Amino acid sequence: MTFDPSVQVAMISTGGVVTAALVGVLVELVRRQGTALNEVREHTQEARDQVSNTHSTNLRDDLDRVISGLDLVLAGQAEHSRDIRELRAELSHERVERLAVSERLDTHITSAVLRDS
Repeated sequence: MTFDPSVQVAMISTGGVVTAALVGVLVELVRRQGTALNEVREHTQEARDQVSNTHSTNLRDDLDRVISGLDLVLAGQAEHSRDIRELRAELSHERVERLAVSERLDTHITSAVLRDS
């Protein structure tokens, strides 16, 4: 199949324009991907800066140590709560005994006064 030379020139020109357009689109896509990768790189660095320490220990190890210490604090608090309950019970017992002694003393004083009168 033979085409007229003007048609052949038009087809070649059209092919060249389409190829140039495709190359332009590909270049733009690569540029956008590069921009997106740079943005991801920046965000990754920001995240790394947020979780990395300025010393030699790992953040996870630091957290584990804090949680372990928190368990010790909670155990100490439970012990203090038991001690406070025991002190309250002792105070309540002493109060009951003191009131009983006071009542006996009042009874004794009252009976002594009535006997002497």
